[in-house]
Amino acid sequence: MVGLDSEINRDDECDNIGLGCALEYFSEVEDVMNMIDNVKNVYNTSAFEVEYDKLYTILKQYYEQPHLLDPHLDKILSKFLLLIKDKDSPFELKHATFNYMYQIIRVRGYKVVVRHLPHEVSDLLTVLVFLEAQNPDDKETWRSRFVLLLWLSIVVIIPFHMSRLDGFAPGQPAGTSKKLTVMERIFNICKTYALSKDSCAEASAYLASKFFTRSDVKELYMGAFFDWACELNSNLNEENTIHYGVLAAVAAVLKHGKRDDLLPYAPKLLEWVTNQNYKHHNAMLVRKYGVKIVQRIGLTFLRPRVAAWRYTRGSRSLAVTLGGAAAAGDTETITTPPDDDDDQDIPQEVEDVVELLLCSLSDDDTVVRWSAAKGVGRIGARLPAIAAADVCESVLGLFAENERETAWHGGCMALAELARRGLLSPRQVGAGMAGVVRALRRDEPRAGGVGAGGGGRAARDAACHAAWAFARAYDAAALKPYADMLANALIATACFDREINCRRAASAAYQENVGRHGMFPHGINVLTTADFQSVGPRNNAYLVIAPQIAEYPEYTQPLVDHLVELKVDHWDCAIRELAAKALNKLTIKLPEYMAVTVLPKLLKKTESIDLNVRHGAILAIGETIYALSQTKLPNGKTADSLISEDISTSVRELVARLRSRQQFRGLGGELMRQACCNCIASLSLAAAPYHGHPIIDEWLNLIEECLAHEVLAIREKAIKALPLVFDQYLRDDQLVYGDMTAKEKRTKLMEKYCEQLRNSGVNGLVLRMGYSRAVGALPKFLLTEHLPMVIRSLIECTKVTEATQKWAEARRDAVIGLTEVCQTQGVRGGIEEHVDDVVAALLECLAEYTIDMRGDIGAWVREASMSGLLAICRQCAEEAPQLNSPQIIRDVMCGVAQQAVEKIDRTRAHAGRIFTSLIYNDPPISNIPHHEALKRIFPSEEVELKPHPKDIDDEKDLLTSENSNVVLWLFPGHTMPRFVQLLNYPDYRYSVIKGLVVSAGELTESLVKHTTQSLYTYLNTLHSDKEMLKSICETIIKVFADNLHVKRITGPMFNFLDRLLSSGSISPILEDPQSTFAMDVLKHLQLELRGGKNIYKLLDSINVLCQLIQVGGGVCSKSLGQLVIYLCYADRYVRRCAAARLYEALTLYGDVCSVPQDNIDQVMSVLAETDWEQDVSKLRPIRNELCDLMDIKRPVMKQK
Repeated sequence: MVGLDSEINRDDECDNIGLGCALEYFSEVEDVMNMIDNVKNVYNTSAFEVEYDKLYTILKQYYEQPHLLDPHLDKILSKFLLLIKDKDSPFELKHATFNYMYQIIRVRGYKVVVRHLPHEVSDLLTVLVFLEAQNPDDKETWRSRFVLLLWLSIVVIIPFHMSRLDGFAPGQPAGTSKKLTVMERIFNICKTYALSKDSCAEASAYLASKFFTRSDVKELYMGAFFDWACELNSNLNEENTIHYGVLAAVAAVLKHGKRDDLLPYAPKLLEWVTNQNYKHHNAMLVRKYGVKIVQRIGLTFLRPRVAAWRYTRGSRSLAVTLGGAAAAGDTETITTPPDDDDDQDIPQEVEDVVELLLCSLSDDDTVVRWSAAKGVGRIGARLPAIAAADVCESVLGLFAENERETAWHGGCMALAELARRGLLSPRQVGAGMAGVVRALRRDEPRAGGVGAGGGGRAARDAACHAAWAFARAYDAAALKPYADMLANALIATACFDREINCRRAASAAYQENVGRHGMFPHGINVLTTADFQSVGPRNNAYLVIAPQIAEYPEYTQPLVDHLVELKVDHWDCAIRELAAKALNKLTIKLPEYMAVTVLPKLLKKTESIDLNVRHGAILAIGETIYALSQTKLPNGKTADSLISEDISTSVRELVARLRSRQQFRGLGGELMRQACCNCIASLSLAAAPYHGHPIIDEWLNLIEECLAHEVLAIREKAIKALPLVFDQYLRDDQLVYGDMTAKEKRTKLMEKYCEQLRNSGVNGLVLRMGYSRAVGALPKFLLTEHLPMVIRSLIECTKVTEATQKWAEARRDAVIGLTEVCQTQGVRGGIEEHVDDVVAALLECLAEYTIDMRGDIGAWVREASMSGLLAICRQCAEEAPQLNSPQIIRDVMCGVAQQAVEKIDRTRAHAGRIFTSLIYNDPPISNIPHHEALKRIFPSEEVELKPHPKDIDDEKDLLTSENSNVVLWLFPGHTMPRFVQLLNYPDYRYSVIKGLVVSAGELTESLVKHTTQSLYTYLNTLHSDKEMLKSICETIIKVFADNLHVKRITGPMFNFLDRLLSSGSISPILEDPQSTFAMDVLKHLQLELRGGKNIYKLLDSINVLCQLIQVGGGVCSKSLGQLVIYLCYADRYVRRCAAARLYEALTLYGDVCSVPQDNIDQVMSVLAETDWEQDVSKLRPIRNELCDLMDIKRPVMKQK
């Protein structure tokens, strides 16, 4: 799919999609080239940072596909080098160029880029001089040093003796001259930058690996370098003396040097590393480089060779595995190795090295364990058969139950390395496979993260890697005895592991095994079902993929056993719940095994002292019995007939046993309550044979306790279980419970539940919340018997009383319950005669604005009310359209429209969806005011409708459309311009203005911006329609008058009027001498302020009064009269604000106000020059002087 040349072989008609996020070629190459050419123009300007960020933004797209840069590397680097080699280029330009080069290197990787750098002899001195001119401590130019070190690393491998580059005769001793040789200069650079604390240390290590392994350098400087490194890091326990770059350089030299050259230094280096006790060091990098150095020392002691004794797989062809013919060259003969292999003497040091590496397999850091695992594999490949077998046994010994998770992880990685190289003998393959299978089952809670094993997550992932390695290294004959065991373990992990990476790794390992040896049962069919993508979503893996795989009998029981033994009592609650649901899906495959074997095991688990075990077992029991009741046997009976009497009795008494053991108490009791409610619901659905048994009373008592519990999840489980118990065990009037018939018991319980809806005690909030939802969920036959009482109680519960004022959650749940009752009963023959009462209650809830420390908690009630109104209007439209009276529908539409323009985003979005759903309901809802006009404002193709409950098949139907034309209800910029148009219609005008006042008078900048823009744009279009504009202004006054002293409205109203009056959008009204709008605003403002001492309200009113100055005439005079009173107000801040705002207002409106024009300058001068924070007694004469200048009456103090 990826093309290096975009213009060659490109098929414009190709419909192949491929990787949707994959790039095809380096499309921005011309932009990058132009940026490089432009660097000399911007390097010393502020534009350089912008260009640098632009280059970074372009290149970071290629982190995942860096090879796309390869065809252009030579061209890009040549431009860089022209700037760098130019003698006239200033140092700042060169540093800027190196910064650009560093970005290329970071994306493509230095090992690739360095091969494209020039490496002529002439370049050596050039780079050397550049490097020696650098300041190693300059933090701004480290990228330059990094690039130069990499460049030097490719230049130093020139095939000439370096002494030829020195400026004096070869025979002349270097010490007799002050001038250093080239080799000495490079040696000093290696040492200098190995001590660096930045990325230059990494580049220096790479340079050292190339320089010290030269034939003319190793004899002179390799030993000296090792001595210097050992002496420098003589004490790794002191944090400030550790030089990671030096350790990296030693490891790099040992990696790239020849064995014969390194062998003389190996014992000393091993002694140095061992004495430092690196494996117990706190710093991860010390342990990492320690492992690298140790394994390279070990390889130095052993001759490089291909072990003749290793396992060699005969066939490498997938065609042979899949049943085809082998191609020529696909097979290799397996030969018997000679026996003289074991004659090699193993140095004592190798044993020390192997011991150190085996210890590092249990390190706390993954990178150290991974390095140690590779070291074990590499050294094992050079050991004789007996010694290698001992190493393998030591690795297998890590799979002990008492070992830490890190040891299991390291053991799996080492096992994979050994298997990949064929170093496990066929006899040890079995033990290795057993270790892998046990690692795949290891899953325990751990507080540590990934580095600490993550509760077995890393070990399971590594075990999948080991299974993959076995498939690649060993043929079918060697793996055949363990194929079924491994197949079942991998499939169980792919379906049921908690982590997505482990599920996908298991799927990949399974696929590799199927492809390599093909011995897994139904391999091709299974791997196409459980592929990489399908096992990604956890729910899909548990509930879809696992049942499909269980169709194959070889996997059915192992999958069930895996769930019962490991996942039902998993430490993660979500996994336990999924495991129970998965058992439900698998029961149909093995009904007899589930009834006879699994249920007794699960019942045994309910007696455990471990909370997780009990919780998972109870969930699984309920799901399993329900699944058995739905499964038909060949003899025509249901599978629950296979459950023995003893098991049925134990299940029946489960709740009583838990209560007798007091396991419903405390934090653990919360999980037990949820599990038992789930189990009760499942048993009720399964019609378990407990009709008329006293245990039903026990179940009902537990459910009632859960309904009164403060934890929401517990109440939800009880709400789900209660209607199922009634429907199954209390429907038959002939059943007797104690001394009551089922009908009498139903009546008693309903009276009790309705009584709880009136509870106002200490626990009244939670009781109302639980019982409201529970009553709403009851079955139809029960509600029909007590419908008037139920509806009356729920409506009463929705009312705000003095005792329940802050219980908004209870009112919300009562509204939800009331809605559910209506949905269950239907209209005709159900709630027909109660519709008016229900709608009235819901409309009353639509006006709830309760506020507490959490904010506007009444929004919960309003949102539930809107959903309820929509549901009832829909029901009436379907069953009894005449009940949708004009008045009811008008009130509903106006109430929802008001909510759609208020200040809370969530509520506004909910209201918008409800409003459009009412408009476009099918069948249509009659009597909607201006219905056709609403359809034009909200076109059907631009709005998303709230789906009818019966039309929702699954959760996918609730997903938001990605259509760019769809209104985004959460954003006021989308919704406000549409709802503002409702001001055209008198039916909606009052409600919409009431909502707009709250939104436009808010403090939220984005909401105010979009609301006011939409409103002012609309009002500006009405300048030619003065009657409509006048009507809107009158409605604003009506809203103000109706809500005097209502804090929720009047606070925003002052800000709204301030913004409205200053906008100019109602200028025709303000300029009309016949209009009373401004006078009405002033009158109601004074009424609102009368007797109040709220300083914030006073400050907001000052803004409105200042805006009224522009009206002129009597309004202006009265406004000025009110403002001058504030100039001598008791609070100094009010005085100062009044003076400042009055000054600003006179500046804006001085030419139209009632103040004599000759006095305006003097008035403004007094306002500006007076200190309005001084004593009021001194300010009063100044204020009176201002009154005279403005030609208004002086204020007179009230006599107390």
